[in-house]
Amino acid sequence: MMITPAEEDQIVDTMVEAELYVKYECYPRALELLEKVINRYPRYLPAKEALAGVFRQTGKSERADEIVREIALVSSQMAEEGGRKDVEGGSGTANADPRRQLIEKIDAIIKDIYDSNYLAQILTISTSKLVQSLAADRCVIIRLGQDQGQASSHEYCKEGIPSSLDGKSARLNFLLLKKVSRSLDPVAIADAINDSTLAGCKRILEYFKIQALMACPMIYKSQLIGLILIHRCTSRSGWSDQERTLLTTVAGHIAVAISNAQQMSVDQTTPIIDKLTGLYNRRFFGERLSAELTNAQQQNYPLCLAFLSVEHFEKISDTYGHTAGDKVLHTLGFLLRTNLRKGSVVARFRGEEFVVILPNTRLEMAHQIMDHIRRLAERTITTDSGNPIAVSIGVREASLPDQQTLGVAQKELIQKAHESLYHAKRSSQNSVCSNSC
Repeated sequence: MMITPAEEDQIVDTMVEAELYVKYECYPRALELLEKVINRYPRYLPAKEALAGVFRQTGKSERADEIVREIALVSSQMAEEGGRKDVEGGSGTANADPRRQLIEKIDAIIKDIYDSNYLAQILTISTSKLVQSLAADRCVIIRLGQDQGQASSHEYCKEGIPSSLDGKSARLNFLLLKKVSRSLDPVAIADAINDSTLAGCKRILEYFKIQALMACPMIYKSQLIGLILIHRCTSRSGWSDQERTLLTTVAGHIAVAISNAQQMSVDQTTPIIDKLTGLYNRRFFGERLSAELTNAQQQNYPLCLAFLSVEHFEKISDTYGHTAGDKVLHTLGFLLRTNLRKGSVVARFRGEEFVVILPNTRLEMAHQIMDHIRRLAERTITTDSGNPIAVSIGVREASLPDQQTLGVAQKELIQKAHESLYHAKRSSQNSVCSNSC
């Protein structure tokens, strides 16, 4: 069922109202609103996801799990329908751009990783997703520098594949750690048992039936914090460039997610989510931007950054009250979360300013994407008197020459995107300004 612009406006209003009820723990009213949306639009997944969240917060885990299964089923059906349309149109999966397919696969894994808040959950999702995506049989994540008594390794094995965490693989793992720590580059070996560099570990490889393997370092703030091991036990097929790219890219995000989870367990006063908008906060944005810039540089793909600001926000709060101002920010946060493609990173930067990371996006496309957001906000969000709000946006594309350090590149990108935002605010307001403005 196609959703008209008018219906979309109604859905957004209802969803924002439901989220506010959740924020103030008025769960019955939130459930009523969400179920209203789902009854009319059964395949509107944001409502189902929000409903599952309410059930979890109210202790109804079984009902939440049931909704999650429904989401997976609907997502699968929609993917199949999309695939059939592609085939009917003469552009089936076989003819799709392999790089685009790779990026979409990476985006899906990264989203699942960052949707997890607890270390054990992050490790479980990361290992299982890597096994699935890389046609592997076993994945081991080894974390370095752990406190005594704390588990330092996590493993996922396909059915029928034995665990390698019994101490017998320690020598092999140490050898692989030495290999990657020298250059901090991943190691990919197609025929592990007969590889001369692993000759001293041949018995271990045979014992665990490791036919092919990859070892990838986990790096956080230029420090080696762990190692990811991928094993193929039922085949000796080599590793493609796309598979190496996927592992390297995802490893960087796993490192960030693990470090954030560990920090949260140590200091519960430093969450990564902004409570009002439900978006990432400024601290997490900085860490995520660093990881995304590293991936963009390593994989040679573009990256854009956009800053958004609500015009005359102080006047809105002064005229209609702080609650009205909070509702504007909350609604804009909701629009950003639900109208940007997977892989985009949205955060509240400060006050009425938001920031969006757009990986694998050229400047022209980023400009179009953010202009769509601007028009959607103008059409959807109003003050208590019914006047539409205005949003100014600045967009810049990252410059990543090899000789430039990522720290310098990150500061320059933020500064230039901010400059574009201020240019938009000074010139015409309610507009998007990019390099060409």
